[in-house]
Amino acid sequence: MKAEALLYLKAAERTIASFLSEQKMDKPAGQSIEEILKKTVFYLIRYINTKPKTDFTTMEDVEAALSLQTLALQFIAQMTPKQFLNIFPIRKFYKGSKYSTKDYYTTKKMLSKVDMNSPIGDKVIDFLWDYANDDIEEFLVRYMVTVSKLRRFEGKPSLAEEMAKELGLKTYRLYQSSNGKKFLLDEETGRTIRVKERPKHLKLIKGRGRGESKIL
Repeated sequence: MKAEALLYLKAAERTIASFLSEQKMDKPAGQSIEEILKKTVFYLIRYINTKPKTDFTTMEDVEAALSLQTLALQFIAQMTPKQFLNIFPIRKFYKGSKYSTKDYYTTKKMLSKVDMNSPIGDKVIDFLWDYANDDIEEFLVRYMVTVSKLRRFEGKPSLAEEMAKELGLKTYRLYQSSNGKKFLLDEETGRTIRVKERPKHLKLIKGRGRGESKIL
C-alpha cells in the first residue's frame, strides 16, 4: 500500500477513535460532530482514491472494498451540501457546455435546487454524480468499478454491460490465455477476436497544431 494512502487511513482511524474515546469517558468533545464528520469523509475519500488499484481476486476482497466505499457514502449522506462544499470545492471549469459535461455552472445550478442546510440524504449518489470535483469523480469511478466487480462474482453483468444491453449494444469480455495472448470473447456467439497490441518499440506522441496523436 502507498504510504500516502496509509496516512489518510490512519488519520481517519485517529479521528473516529478520539471521538469515541471522549464519548466513552463522558468528556466534552474536543471537536464538534460536524468537524469530525468532515474530517472523516475527507480522509476516507482520499484513502480510497490513493489506494493502489488492484485486480480483485476474491469476492471477499470486493466486499471489503465496497463496504468501505459504502461507509464513505453513508457519512456523506449525513452532511449538508454547505458542509460538503467546504471540503470539496467545485472544480473551476467553465466550458462544460462545449464538451457536454458537468462544470462549475451546472454544479451551481444543481446546488440551487437543494436545501444547503439539510442532510444530503438518500440521494447521495445523484448529488455526487452532478458535482464537479476531481476527488469525487475519482471516488465514483472506483465505486462503480467495485460494484461491477461484485456483480461479476455474483454471475451478473457489469454495470457497463447492463447499460449496453439496454441500449442494444454488443459487448465483449477481455481474456488472456496461458501464453499471454489477449483476446475478446463474444459470449453470445462464442466467437473470439485477437487483440493486437502496439509493439513496445513504438510510442505515442502528441501531433502539432490540433493535438493529434501519432505513432513513431
